[in-house]
Amino acid sequence: MRFIVLRHAESQWNSEGIIQGRMDSPLTPKGYRQITALCSALQTMPVSLVISSPSGRARMTAQSLAAQFNCPCQTDERLQEQSFGRLEGLSYAQALRDYPDATQRFFSGELGEWEPEGESTREVARRMVSYLLSLSADHHNKTFCLVTHGRALQALIWTLKGEASPDDLRKYSHQNCSYTIVDVNDCGFVLVNWGIATHLLTLR
Repeated sequence: MRFIVLRHAESQWNSEGIIQGRMDSPLTPKGYRQITALCSALQTMPVSLVISSPSGRARMTAQSLAAQFNCPCQTDERLQEQSFGRLEGLSYAQALRDYPDATQRFFSGELGEWEPEGESTREVARRMVSYLLSLSADHHNKTFCLVTHGRALQALIWTLKGEASPDDLRKYSHQNCSYTIVDVNDCGFVLVNWGIATHLLTLR
């Protein structure tokens, strides 16, 4: 089975540097241009199902992909972004001022419980890996497109690469509408390629 796992298109809060997590904001004009470029890049892929995080920014991205592939589009909470607790809705400067310890641990890639009202990065990684395994158990020789979020994607790739240090988490950041290809076979996960963004090079 093959998964095309991607980050949603640029949202207003992405462009303004505001921490989103489970909160939401609309897509920007650039975000819609990113979707167009992504659809063009993936047009030959034999995608039979698009599954999205329930957030609006992810669903808007997913619906455009499903229309191109002429396939169903579903949502699943297991693809939602990491919960950042009290940091959500704040700029980096505001978060650092109001919650300095949690903010520093968040941006350092802290893996454990750093925010009592949020979700740890390890929890996100387990959630993402478990979901891909459950899908692959029920659907063989299919290609699914999964629309998720930046930190959730980082946690997934960090785990599939077998990393141990939180410092390595930052290496796997994804641009909006960049994508990763993951295969699942009898031997487990195969990370084919990650962070593909060549289709975005000419966008402004």
